[in-house]
Amino acid sequence: MAVPMRRLMEALRFMLLFVTCALLSYGIILLLTDHVLPGNPYREPNGNAVKVVKLINGPSPQDGSWYAGRLQLFYLVGE
Repeated sequence: MAVPMRRLMEALRFMLLFVTCALLSYGIILLLTDHVLPGNPYREPNGNAVKVVKLINGPSPQDGSWYAGRLQLFYLVGE
């Protein structure tokens, strides 16, 4: 059973149109992503930035019981 040339050309044209539209939409999404998202969100902030987390009476690195207690609290309450 032979496939007519006209049917084959329609399928090829459809595939070409599909790939073109897919690449075009991908490019538009990339442009929108670059426009909306910041360049480097982890860069050092400018101005009068303050560090949010500061341990005043933090544990020493050798004190493993504090970490075990925090892990247990996390498992119990989800904090």
